[in-house]
Amino acid sequence: MEILQGIWAVVLGAASLAPVATFGVVLVAYLAYRQRDRADRRDQWWTRAQWAIDAALDGSDPQRRLAGLKVLVQLIGSDLATSEDADLMSALAVEIREQEGSGRRGAAVPPPIHGLIVAEAERLARAAEAKGRP
Repeated sequence: MEILQGIWAVVLGAASLAPVATFGVVLVAYLAYRQRDRADRRDQWWTRAQWAIDAALDGSDPQRRLAGLKVLVQLIGSDLATSEDADLMSALAVEIREQEGSGRRGAAVPPPIHGLIVAEAERLARAAEAKGRP
């Protein structure tokens, strides 16, 4: 009988740990879900950034270039953008400003659009600089 009481005490002791173990499993599952969700959102952010970079560097279509810069300005403000992303966007903005300033923009770009492209490149550079600060 003593053996049965000892076994029963062990079973009851183990049963009292079940809620703690369940909480631990739920916590790990929740943290894994959060990590996966952030990775998925970051992947979508990067897909949009790739499109915007391609568009911003498109020298043949000034409207598309302007749209790409506007999207980049919005993306850099996202909490998904890292400081490395900000450095990349800042370098991109500097390159676009230099292209527009040096006259390599082509004769087909109307002056108002040229001004908007330069202004957006400057906004992108400022936003990237602000994002890159700790």
